[in-house]
Amino acid sequence: MRRRSLAFDALIAVTLGSVALFVLATLSSRLPGALYTPDGNDAWFQADLSRALRNMVDASSNHYRTKVHPIASITIHPLVAGLRALWPGSDLQAAMRVVWGCGLLWVAGFYALCRLLGSGRIAAACFSALAIGSAGFQFWFSVPETYAFGSLSLLLVLLTAALAVHRPVSDRLLTIASAASLSITVTNWIAGLALAISQRPWRRAVRISAIAFAMVAVLAVVQRSYYSFAKLFFLGSSEELDYVNLSRAGSLFDKLAAIFWSPVSVPGVLTQLQPAPGLNFLTVQLSTPASGSWAGAIALALWSLLLLAGVWGLASASRWRGFAMVLGLTLGIHALMHFFYGEETFLYAAHFLPMLLALAVFAQRSPLGRLAPALALAAAGFAAVNNTAVFAAAARQLVQRAPAALSAASELHAF
Repeated sequence: MRRRSLAFDALIAVTLGSVALFVLATLSSRLPGALYTPDGNDAWFQADLSRALRNMVDASSNHYRTKVHPIASITIHPLVAGLRALWPGSDLQAAMRVVWGCGLLWVAGFYALCRLLGSGRIAAACFSALAIGSAGFQFWFSVPETYAFGSLSLLLVLLTAALAVHRPVSDRLLTIASAASLSITVTNWIAGLALAISQRPWRRAVRISAIAFAMVAVLAVVQRSYYSFAKLFFLGSSEELDYVNLSRAGSLFDKLAAIFWSPVSVPGVLTQLQPAPGLNFLTVQLSTPASGSWAGAIALALWSLLLLAGVWGLASASRWRGFAMVLGLTLGIHALMHFFYGEETFLYAAHFLPMLLALAVFAQRSPLGRLAPALALAAAGFAAVNNTAVFAAAARQLVQRAPAALSAASELHAF
C-alpha cells in the first residue's frame, strides 16, 4: 500500500513537472536571441545571460564569477556537455535543456516538500501550481542563469529540514545539504549553516559546516585547473562592494516589495531605452506593486493573505520549530542583506521563492485551514495570467529601439 501511495505521489510530481517544462519552453521561445549576446548583458533585470550561457557551454570562457558562485562551473558545465553529447543541439538549446531539467526537479522537489510539511496530495498540487505560475519561476527558470540551480540548492536544505521533523537525519545528509547550499551562490550558505545549527549542538554544527566548506573549497581548487579565469570563492570579492547602498535601488518599501511580492506576482516592467545595437534594460525595482495587470493585483492580494496566514500557522506549530529556525534565519538574513546589497532585487527572486512558498504552505495551520489550498490555486491562476502577459510584453520591449538622439540614460517607460 505504501509503495502504491509513493507511486501516486511520483505520478503527480512528474505531471506537475511536465506542465512546468511546457510553460518554461513556451516562455523561453519568446525571448530574442540577441539577449544571449554581449549586447544583451544587463538587459534581463541586470542578469549577465551572455556570460552565464558561455560558462555553461564553454570551459575556456571567462569563469571569473566563480568568486561568488563557488563551484557553479564545475557543477553545471559537465551536465550541459554530457547531455549535449547524448542530445546534440546549439549552445542555447544545450544549456536550456539542463535549466529546464532543473525546473522539473525543482517542481517535483517542492511537491515533496509540501507533502513533508503535512499537506495532502490535492493541497500539495495547489501550492505547486502556485510555484509554477509564480514570477520567480517563470522569469528565472526560462533563461540560462545560475539562479535556478541556486534555488534548487535552497530547496534541498528545506527538504532536509522538513524530513528531520519526521525522522532523524544523519550528519552526512546535513553536510551534503550544507555543501549544496554553498555550491552555487556564496550567500545561500546561510541556509546550510542554519540547518546545522537547528539540528545539532553547536560543536557538531561547526564541524558539519567546516566539512561542507572544505568539500566545496577542494572542488573550487579543482575547478580552477579546468576552467579559464576561475576564481576561488574563499578569497573574497571586492567587486561586490560596488553594489552596496545604491540610491537607484529605491526605498526600503521598493526592496520589501521586490522580496515578498514580486517573486509571485511581478508588477509592470519599466524599460530603459537603449540605442541599437544594445537591447533595452528591463527593471521592476521601482515599479508600483500590482501594476502588471488586474489579474496581478488579485494574485497579490491572495498571496499576501496566504503569506500572513503562513506566518501565523508556522508560529503556532510547535512541532515545526526546527524547520521554522531554518526558514526564518535564511529568509530573514537574505532579506536583511538585500536591504543594502543589489540594484535589481528581482534578480534574486528564484532564491526567495522556495522560502516564501514554504512559509505560505503553513497557512493550512492558520484559521484559513482547508481554504488555504483553494486560495493558493486561485492565486496560481491569476499569477500565471499576469506573469505570462508581463513576460511576453517584456520580451517585446527588449527590442523596441530607442530613437537615434536618445542616450543610454533615457527615461523609464512603463508598459
